[in-house]
This record gives sequence, structure tokens and C-alpha cells, in this order.
Amino acid sequence: LRASVGTKHFMVLSLLRNVRTELQYFEYVGEGHWVERPSAVEGGGVAVGCDVSVSAVWPAESDELWLVKDGFLQPDALQLASATDGAASPRDLKAKPAMFDATGFITEQWEATSADGTKVPYFLIRHKDLPMDGSTPTLLDGYGGFQISMTPGYSAGVGAAWLERGGAKVVANIRGGGEFGPAWHQAALKEKRHRAYEDFEAVA
Repeated sequence: LRASVGTKHFMVLSLLRNVRTELQYFEYVGEGHWVERPSAVEGGGVAVGCDVSVSAVWPAESDELWLVKDGFLQPDALQLASATDGAASPRDLKAKPAMFDATGFITEQWEATSADGTKVPYFLIRHKDLPMDGSTPTLLDGYGGFQISMTPGYSAGVGAAWLERGGAKVVANIRGGGEFGPAWHQAALKEKRHRAYEDFEAVA
């Protein structure tokens, strides 16, 4: 659980599930009962490769939400949405200017298998027409320390200097970070530090 926000009739939970932000919506139906209202869109309105922060517009009077989104291919954007439809139809209000042309680029999430059998997720950002046969120049990034999660974020430098010039970018969520809680962090500490490097190698 990353955050929770209350509106007039809803409680909105922001979760990090498999390194992807997901919004869940629970409606208060009276007499102390809450009912989950699934969103019609994947992730409760958060696409793969994007991150979001959510806050209530006027919690005492409405179910409207402020959404601030960004991602590997999307600069910060402010949207107005509603908890009543699970943020299925957000309205764009304003956004920072794009610093590179993301047309035709996609973000995918995959898993690699580390030396001890652990599944390690990673994001792949690339143009949809790039060959994936080992010939595409690829930047591999990871951290694996201090319980810090490598979640999606916009990088003008990577986009303009690398992606637009024909490269791909991979972000590996290796052990030592905080993507799956304390156990994921502790799995690569001290005498187990080699696991972070094995995870990185597996993704490569």
C-alpha cells in the first residue's frame, strides 16, 4: 500500500503490485460496509510504464480526483477523474512539454529468471518496430539497494539522446531494492549481495 485517499463516497487505494502502480476503488454503501468497484480500465487507470499520485478534489462534497501521472514515455500530466467510474475517463488539464517524440514507442514488462530461480521483473522501453534479436543497442539500468524501488519516471535525456536514436532502455527491478517489500531488500544484503548482480546478469 502506497497511499489512500477518501472522497465523499469512495476510498481509493494506491498499491504497488509487481512494480506497477494500481488504483483500487471501494464504495461506502452504509452501515459500515464497503464494496470494491473494479475499474473498467487496466490498473485502475494506470498504464504499464506509468506512475500516478492521487488526491481528492473536494472530499466532503464530491468523488472527483486529481491524478498526476508520469512515466517512461510521458512527462508529468495533471488530470481530473472520478472515483465513480474508476478513473476510466480522465480529463487532461495540463502537462509539462514533451522533451522527445514518443510516437511509436512502447513500454513492456517482462521477467527474467535469476541463478537461484527467482523471477526478476524488468521494464523494456523501445520503438515498436525495433528488432529484438540482440542487435538493438540497449541501456540496462538497475539499483538494488537501500530498499529503493525503480518505478517508472520520465527522462528527457534518455528519450532524446538514446531512444530517438535507435536504442532501447531496460530498467531491472533487482533484489536489494524495495519493489516487493523488506524481504526483497534483505535478500541481497551482506553475504547475499551477489544475488543483486546475478539478477542484473539474468536480465541482461
